[in-house]
Amino acid sequence: MSKDDTNWETDIALIKSDIKQINRFFGKVDKSIDGMADLSKNIAVQSEVIDYTKEKLEIVEKLCEETKRVDEVRMNVLSDRLEEYRRSSREDHQKMADHNAHKRTSTNKEILDKLDAMEKGLHQRINEQSKKINVLENWKFYMMGVGGVLLLLVARINWPSLFS
Repeated sequence: MSKDDTNWETDIALIKSDIKQINRFFGKVDKSIDGMADLSKNIAVQSEVIDYTKEKLEIVEKLCEETKRVDEVRMNVLSDRLEEYRRSSREDHQKMADHNAHKRTSTNKEILDKLDAMEKGLHQRINEQSKKINVLENWKFYMMGVGGVLLLLVARINWPSLFS
């Protein structure tokens, strides 16, 4: 019996050793399954995050496209308004230039009219003064003629016989 007992003890020891190894193996398998479950959870969470990010990215892309379209419309409106303001500005500048030219023309005409009036006034005054000078010169010649006649008379009169 001792051999049987030893074989049994050996077998039991081997079985215990196998059970420990099996327990360690299944412990490792459990740990691996738990790790895989954690990885599966992380992958599922990351998959959800990626799906959420894709949705957000699609929304952002749609918003970008809509913003581009709105910006194009706004740029067209701004461009049209700018061109309208340019045309209006050109028209205003042309009106101002025409008004200034007309104003300059009328001002120049007024100045020339006033200068003409002044020139006519000066000519009239010069003519009046020339007439007065001519009258004075004629008066001078009359006086010289009268003086000459008087001198001739005085020279022809016999003064001593007049006083005696």
